[in-house]
Amino acid sequence: MNEETAPKRVVGLRYEPDEGLPEVILKGAGPLAEALLRRRTREGPAVVKNDALVDALYRLPLDSAIGPELFQAVAALLAHVFAVEGKMRGEQR
Repeated sequence: MNEETAPKRVVGLRYEPDEGLPEVILKGAGPLAEALLRRRTREGPAVVKNDALVDALYRLPLDSAIGPELFQAVAALLAHVFAVEGKMRGEQR
């Protein structure tokens, strides 16, 4: 199956610094993934496209924390998201 015929997939993460590692809180593929992306509001969570990371995160069960093998990739993703959100609010870092 190539990228054009593979169903679109999404994974949602939740991260609370005081509560430990990020957790997988949402997963969807195909029409469900497309609907989730359409329902997202402009003020909603950031969407980052990283096929390799989605592949790894999609294998995890819902409500599970990421493992050490994904920590560095997810940390880089979260740092990017926080920086973009800060710029959108006009914060200087």
